[in-house]
Amino acid sequence: MPGQANVPDYQGELRKLRDQLLLMGANVEDMISNSMRSLVGRDSELARRTIERDHGVNRLELETDQLCLRILALRHPLAADLRFITTALKLVTDLERIGDLAVNVCERVVELNQDEPLSSYRDLSRMSEAARGMLREALDAFVQGDAWRAQRVLEEDRTVDAYNAQIFRELMLDMIESTKNIHRATRVQSIAKSIERIGDHATNIAEMVVFMVKGEDIRHVGNLESSPSRHVPHGVLFLCQRNSARSQMAEAWARKLLPSRVRVWSAGSEPASEIHPMAVRVMKEVGLELSGQRPKHVADVSIGDVDTVVALCVEANCATLPVGLRREEWAVPDPTAAAQSEQEREFRRIRDELRPRVESLFKR
Repeated sequence: MPGQANVPDYQGELRKLRDQLLLMGANVEDMISNSMRSLVGRDSELARRTIERDHGVNRLELETDQLCLRILALRHPLAADLRFITTALKLVTDLERIGDLAVNVCERVVELNQDEPLSSYRDLSRMSEAARGMLREALDAFVQGDAWRAQRVLEEDRTVDAYNAQIFRELMLDMIESTKNIHRATRVQSIAKSIERIGDHATNIAEMVVFMVKGEDIRHVGNLESSPSRHVPHGVLFLCQRNSARSQMAEAWARKLLPSRVRVWSAGSEPASEIHPMAVRVMKEVGLELSGQRPKHVADVSIGDVDTVVALCVEANCATLPVGLRREEWAVPDPTAAAQSEQEREFRRIRDELRPRVESLFKR
């Protein structure tokens, strides 16, 4: 049988396929690095050389596709080998798109280098390094067949998204300061968006690695188990006025209890200067750390990534809910309004009440 795995040529074809994918991954990872070096170093020639490298990536995509189809047609692979080859067919598309996005960055770099730099590109460099790290980790997980390592990549996507939101806010301030900055700011924002998309493609690769290893499709969380009427959130924002207690506790529960692919934020309309110490204490009792968190304004959240908004306050001046999103109002009393002698008990009661409510977001 030509599909038997002990045929020497068959094993050689699988090794060749793996090697081509790794070569393509190394090339696009290098393109990401060079695109950022060309920006920070204002090196337009490096940017142009990086653009030219995309032809080699495209050629590898075609060769890899052809090899996958030949193996499928002649070897009739089964089980793990079949998942490996179908994963390769999808993975190669994401790698090619990452190469295109690196080209997009380089094209904007060439344009930006014709003018004075707008401001420091430190956050862009960090964002790019985070996205490149996601890609490297996803490819390492692919090589090692490590589903746990692949799933860690999904969590890192939040870091890239946070950098993107921060850069957008800074660019808005630059454009408000002077209309002369608009031309350069829009190009910097285009670079940030391309890097954010690189992170998304690295996430796709990680999801495919999980499928390859475990035979479990984790894309579009909950779709396979959902009924047509069931809503499964992909981005949840918890709101309360001060973002110092209730919404922070809800966010902490959500990060622990919801699937890693569900993105989570909390914010407020009038954020406090720090998290309430009692919230930090009672959440620490259940193994959740809030001490490193800080209250933030709802304007600091990338609303485009949110599809579900949960308002926790009962106060009349609670944060305004963004329009066009799925909304829930939990009306959780403010534990800081309790008498001083009762506050600790009230914080624990709110903490324990929030857990099943957060879990219900995914179980409906």
